[in-house]
Amino acid sequence: MVKALVKYVRNYRSRHANNLNVIIHIIGISECIFGLMQLLMGRWKWGLFNIFMGFFLQWIGHTYIEKNEMGEIAGIKKMISKFRDI
Repeated sequence: MVKALVKYVRNYRSRHANNLNVIIHIIGISECIFGLMQLLMGRWKWGLFNIFMGFFLQWIGHTYIEKNEMGEIAGIKKMISKFRDI
């Protein structure tokens, strides 16, 4: 379990090496969580808007600062490639 955690942290730090990107992620993830809370309270428009903006900020951080893919996009591509192999 410790090895898996160390591997995860090393991978995360390699994909988030720039401190500006980390700050953008803190803001973006917080906005996504806030959006989820709004969805739970029935505020659909604002909830979806905040989730979109949170992911958008993280996308900017990866695309223009780190110059790599977001983890969600990389994970989706990996999952699709597994289904293609079947």
